[in-house]
Amino acid sequence: MILSLFPSKICFCLNKLLVCNDSFHLNVSLFYNEYSIILTFLFVAAVLSVIIILFSYILAVQNPETEKLSTYECGFEPYEDARHTFDVKFYLVAILFIVFDIETMFLIPWTNVLGQLDLVGFWSMIDFMFELSIGYVYIYCIGALDIH
Repeated sequence: MILSLFPSKICFCLNKLLVCNDSFHLNVSLFYNEYSIILTFLFVAAVLSVIIILFSYILAVQNPETEKLSTYECGFEPYEDARHTFDVKFYLVAILFIVFDIETMFLIPWTNVLGQLDLVGFWSMIDFMFELSIGYVYIYCIGALDIH
């Protein structure tokens, strides 16, 4: 057993294990080792954000026109009041694209480890693809993919 004295704390070294009687010093050490890096990163990010926003207002040419200040919605001019009903087919197709895109992201890792899977992993993914194809056929049959 080796006894070493530090300012305001005593530590014992027992078989490569350092036991200290001052837990406050360990918390301060944890703060300086772990959280100070994160706080420094957040501070630098905040300062850079403010600098970039200030430079964009100082250096950019502000030339507002009636065309620049007009509303722009989904690539076409707004033709009525915003409180009227409108066709949501475009949004439905976009949501379906996101759903099928996420499901594709499940298929890519499965194809990479296909040779290493057991039968349960293989058939569970076949079941997933079967349910996906049933959903696609249902969406096609109800006409959700027709934009016209």
